[in-house]
Amino acid sequence: MLWPRLLRGMMETLRPQLSTPFPSNRRMWTCPETGLVVPMREDENMEYRERILHKAEHDPVMQRDLLAACKKSMLFWVNTFAYTLWEMEVSSDTHGYVPAVMALHPFICFEKQEEWVTWALGRFRSGEDGLTHKSRDMGASWLHVNLFHHIWLFRPRTQLREMSRVEDLVDSPISKSLFYKHDLINIYLPDWMRPPGVLVRGRENRTSMRIHNALNDSTIAGESTNRSALSGDRCAILLLDEFSKADNGESIKRATSPVTPCRMVNSTVDLPGSCYSNWKNSGRIKVFNLMAWDHPRKGVGRFVLQDDTTKAYRITSPFIEHEIERNGWREVAKEIYGEEGAVGDAFFQGAEIDKHAALYARKPSTRLNIELRKEIANASVPKILRRRDIKAIKLAHHTTGDLLVWASLTKGRLDQTKTYTLGVDLSRGQGGDTTTESVVSIRCDQTGEFVAKWASKTTPPYEAARTAVAIALWVGGAAPRHLPFVVWEMNGPGWDFGHVFVAVMKYAHYYRDETIGQVVTKKTAKYGWHASRERKALLLRAYERDIRENKVINRDQQSLDQTKTYITYPGGGVGPAELSDKSKADYLGHGDRTIADALTTLNKSKMKPRTSCAGAPEWTWGHRFDRWKRARTADKKNWRKRFSFQ
Repeated sequence: MLWPRLLRGMMETLRPQLSTPFPSNRRMWTCPETGLVVPMREDENMEYRERILHKAEHDPVMQRDLLAACKKSMLFWVNTFAYTLWEMEVSSDTHGYVPAVMALHPFICFEKQEEWVTWALGRFRSGEDGLTHKSRDMGASWLHVNLFHHIWLFRPRTQLREMSRVEDLVDSPISKSLFYKHDLINIYLPDWMRPPGVLVRGRENRTSMRIHNALNDSTIAGESTNRSALSGDRCAILLLDEFSKADNGESIKRATSPVTPCRMVNSTVDLPGSCYSNWKNSGRIKVFNLMAWDHPRKGVGRFVLQDDTTKAYRITSPFIEHEIERNGWREVAKEIYGEEGAVGDAFFQGAEIDKHAALYARKPSTRLNIELRKEIANASVPKILRRRDIKAIKLAHHTTGDLLVWASLTKGRLDQTKTYTLGVDLSRGQGGDTTTESVVSIRCDQTGEFVAKWASKTTPPYEAARTAVAIALWVGGAAPRHLPFVVWEMNGPGWDFGHVFVAVMKYAHYYRDETIGQVVTKKTAKYGWHASRERKALLLRAYERDIRENKVINRDQQSLDQTKTYITYPGGGVGPAELSDKSKADYLGHGDRTIADALTTLNKSKMKPRTSCAGAPEWTWGHRFDRWKRARTADKKNWRKRFSFQ
């Protein structure tokens, strides 16, 4: 049949395509910009370098030609003059790491690194930001240092800046610092290429956190990623190294924007939802993936596997499988596959969330705009609620509507034989890309399914109260209430919402706060759910348990993705990673989809659904049978009848 064949074809297009042969084991490389040929095997490359240096040592003409070739082609310069260090290498027998025979090696770019050099130079020349998403130990830091070193050597009067988490990672006598790598490159450059006074730290042109090229007046300066870094400075290009671990990520991102047209971001993953993670996934920065399976030694024998549950593909190799056996999947997912959800501080189990998404998540079937009619004043809402008057709401289908619906609708409404719970989490409604949302999650009490969700970044709390009333009227539900139960978080904007919703509009079916830490919990007079560090952790843990035990069915992919950004903060408490460097008040009052979903689990008094409809159609056997049952019930209730002797 056509459909199965089409489906198989679609699945094949999603399967990663691996180039062959791999690795190419090329012996020679021809520079596309200069036409010069360079050996690629390490022993032959070392002989080539020695030959070049020996011939050029007393030949000024050859020196000028080589300088011109290096200026024109960064790849020729790296493959001919740059060196690198590595302490480990991959064994061809065990496919695991073993100590390297020697640490110093000529820097010879493999194919993926060549692609990176072309990509990075393109970002610099066009004045664009670039981010390198990488596996651990792929030589990315060395690539960035070589890029900056090449610009420093051959581009006159250029200011370059490099930043890392602390000063020791910028400039110190340890191999992982950035300036240590610059020093190593300078040591092995020939005298006729190396600028004067850069070999001894603390003297002449090599001072702390600074390397100056006296031949062309270019300077590389370093700084740690503090809140006021580079204030008032200007440079042609800036490196943000290991940015995922930087404190005050958002502040640094904003502060460096006016400093340079080109920010090169280099990091392995850390916390989900961090500034680095959000920037990488925003679509506003060019991203280059430098992953382990593209490494000529780590990717030997690579192949594609498909997960039985999620049906997702992953590229692996004997080296990667060895690392999984040695360190476990969680470590490999973080260090090799670059998955933020595998970071140790994550609150929810990323694998469980991914399985739930694969089983249940899908696009909404309907999108609606919903609101209370503008001519209705807040003072009139109590009467409308008593009458359950759905004519008070304005409902319209729209492709970009804020109300997303996954369930089937009957006469434009949800199934009225069920009961529902609304979980509400509020934001300040100030708009913008980094602003949180006001969210109303609608969950069926009987099936556990999230049937609809409303979300808006621009609706203030007092307007969200009107929208929540409109949603409650539209949702309705089974007798006797015919209205859903509503739970909202009172912290922050929730106070304003609660006052309008309860005190002004008189909504009657809502959550009242409970005493905790006692054998018997008691309802208090406080409306809404009041968050604390401990209560939020308990709420989210209960929600996670419901997901794991399939007591809830969450169709919203965005909500499920948000749960993976939740972490345990170093000082205690739970919340999105993007708030890890903010105050306690910020993350206690943070509004988003995860909290709105979790709040629906607080409805313990779930009503039994109505099992029968209004009645069978007239002139049917069912209609006659229902009439007979009602008559029989009436006879039983009225058995004491006055006897008539007439």
